[in-house]
Amino acid sequence: PIGHILPETVKKNGMATKVARARVSLTFEEAARTLLPQGAEPGFKVLRFADGTLTVACKSSGVAKLLRNNEVALLNTMKEVGGERIQFLLSPWR
Repeated sequence: PIGHILPETVKKNGMATKVARARVSLTFEEAARTLLPQGAEPGFKVLRFADGTLTVACKSSGVAKLLRNNEVALLNTMKEVGGERIQFLLSPWR
């Protein structure tokens, strides 16, 4: 049955890692956006996910502080999909 073939194929061709990365990033972004005022620009972006650590760039120290203050709640949400740590960087981008 396809239910058995598909997971093996995804593992073999390396897509499993990409899917896991996407899940962690999306889970973090959804949870983090709920902390910001409705309609506000996020002020952060996920840079990478490797070895259980999600690295997030923050546009301002205010956004970084808001996310750090809620790190435990964000981590609890991410643990369900494989995220173990968050690294916040103050890194404005255009």
